[in-house]
Parts: sequence; C-alpha cells; structure tokens
Amino acid sequence: MGKILDYIQQSSNGKFQCYKTKKLPLDANDNDTIAYNYDDNTVVQTTKSIFAETDRSRRSTVSLKNLLKENTTPPPIFRYFLDGSRHTYKVDDIAIGKKIFPIVAGQIIVGCCERKGRDIFKKYDLYSKIVLSMPDDFDDDDGGENFCRSYCESLNTEIGRLPFIKERGITIDKLLLYKTDGNTGDKDKDNYKNRAVAQIQNEMVDEEQLLVAQLCKDNRLNDESWLIKDGSLEYNPSFSNLGFDVVQWNNLRANYQRVVGVSKTFDPELLPDYEGNRLSQTIANLKPFERTKVYRYETQHKGGSAFYAVWYLRLRGGKEESRNFRETNFSDVVKCEMVLLQEDKPIETDMINVISANLIREAYPVCFGSDIRWANHLYPVFLTESFCKSHYINSNVILNLF
Repeated sequence: MGKILDYIQQSSNGKFQCYKTKKLPLDANDNDTIAYNYDDNTVVQTTKSIFAETDRSRRSTVSLKNLLKENTTPPPIFRYFLDGSRHTYKVDDIAIGKKIFPIVAGQIIVGCCERKGRDIFKKYDLYSKIVLSMPDDFDDDDGGENFCRSYCESLNTEIGRLPFIKERGITIDKLLLYKTDGNTGDKDKDNYKNRAVAQIQNEMVDEEQLLVAQLCKDNRLNDESWLIKDGSLEYNPSFSNLGFDVVQWNNLRANYQRVVGVSKTFDPELLPDYEGNRLSQTIANLKPFERTKVYRYETQHKGGSAFYAVWYLRLRGGKEESRNFRETNFSDVVKCEMVLLQEDKPIETDMINVISANLIREAYPVCFGSDIRWANHLYPVFLTESFCKSHYINSNVILNLF
C-alpha cells in the first residue's frame, strides 16, 4: 500500500482496513457536443417558454450580422475568463464495520485569466488543490469540519516526512465526506463512487463561485469589463460544500451581473420555444451568426428557485466554415446563460445582442487541430483551459501518493 493508505489504516487503531485495490483514473473524455447525461430538468414540452429579453416579438431567431460589420462592431466587453476542472482517481477500498466503501482522490484547478489589450493575456488567479473523498462513516465521532481539518493536518505532518512528497511540496488540502445513507442499489446513478466524485465536483464549483466573488471584491467587473465562465451558471446550493445559508447564496448570485456562462456541451431539448415547439430544431437550423430568442429557465433548490436567461448562438459562418465542415448541426453552437436576479425583470435585448456579437468575435482565431470541439471553442477560454490544465500534477504522481 502507498503511504497515505498506510497512515489511514495505522491511525485507525484497527477500526478500518484498506485493501490493495487497483488504482485507476475515473475521468472519461467525452468530446460530444450533445449532453446525453445532463442534470438539467428538461421543461415539459407542452409548456411554452417565457421570454427573458425585452424584445418579446414572436420570432424564433435573431441575426447578428449587422453588428459584426467592421464599421459597427462594438468594442470588446470581455476581459476575464474563468475555467474550472478536476481529475478524480479511485485509489482504494476501505472496510468500515461490515461495509466496504471506495476512497477517491481528486485534483481541482480553478483559474482565471485576464486580457489587457491585444497582446497581454495573463493569470489573474489560480486555485489548485488535492482532496480526498471518504465515506462519512470515516468520521466515527461526528466531528464534522473540525475532524476533517484536524485529520488533514495530522496526515500532512506524517507524509510530509517522506522525501518523495517533501521534494514536491505536496499536501492533501481537504478531506471531504460523502454520505453513505440511503439507497445505493442503482449502480449507474447512486453508488458510493459517484457520491465521492460528486463531493469533489461540488468543491470545484464552490471554488469557481468564490473566485467570482473575489473579482467583484477587487472591483474588476463593470460595464466595460465582463467575465466569460466556461460552462453553466446553474449553481445549486443543494450541491455545495459551503453549507446552505440564504444570505450567502444571494450574495454569491449577486456577483454574476456581468458574467456570461458559455457551454460547449448542452441538452438541446432543455426548453420549448414561445409556442411550445421543440427548441432543438430551431437550434440545429440556426444560420451563421444567428441566435435564438432568450428564454427564462427556472431551477429548484432547497432554498426556493433560481432563474436564468438562456439562449443559443451559432458562432461561425462563411464558406470555409460551412455545413460541410460540421460534424453535426450543433457543432458550432454554444449555450449562453446569465443569472436573472429578479424573476420578472428581463435583460435588455440590445445588451443580449452586444454580448452575442462579442462571443462570436471571441471565437477567432480558432484552435483547429488542438481540440476536437474546436468549432464550439471561444479562443480566450481555450487559452484559459490550457493554462489551467498545465498546472495538473501528473496522474502517476498522484496515484503514487497512495
């Protein structure tokens, strides 16, 4: 067994037993544009979506070509670009009482890059941590956060004496506990391994929100300085390691006034249109530099409801980027989101158009050949992703810690 597993077993005074289970990465590379295993709650198709933009004219799409003409192109509004990612690893199984649970480790990286002018693109901030996700039965005295903090300190003191770990300055930054109660009979949806990975995912999402909060605290976001967040903004306090507090949750949401979430992967049937028709057909038939109307999307959580403005945008066009070069009709479409702080207050249509035109501009130059989903990439987001991924510790090093 590796050194961390040795410590876990030896410090338990015989209460726990670790097995020499094969260690393996858990992340799968999925380059498909359509998300088949999405977590969104698809709106019933018989309902009609409500417009979330001020222009309520009954049309399916909006062309942005006029805004993209050289003499009318608005100045760029996006200055910051945020990406969060994580790698997870099954490192062992542990016997607690009469049950066996997986031990899952994770690397989390959340980074934000800043663009100053045409030629300066640099780091604004970067959070990198290694976490350990264990069953909550591991905390047999129900010490909660104090137990997790104290255990990490003791673990790091012990393994920090080893040359392999000391030379690299590696520490376990946080111990996470996943719940072991409830039904775990469904191997695909509700098993212990997925719960362990979910805790690591929650930690990454929390770090994303805290970084946006720091940007606001530093007065970095304003009308001329917006942020693109890679992925959805549909945060749910039910899936957070911060603990649910209504005031804290509302404060975090208030930070997103000048943030746009852009997803390369999405569920095309998340929403119906204003007539109750399938929006997926409208999305697939978007012309170059065209967007759908903006619709209101509601998510439920234990504190109530959260509302978002959602629209879909085709990024590319022209002869060299015609349909003949698309793998599917969704290949160069992105899902765009903004937080609606007030349910009944739509976003100005002119603002939506300016944002959309800016997103189209951010798609150039392209990263063709560097990523199979190049057509869905915004180039500065691609640079931010590459920057964040360059800070991952080699997976073999992580596995050798155990």
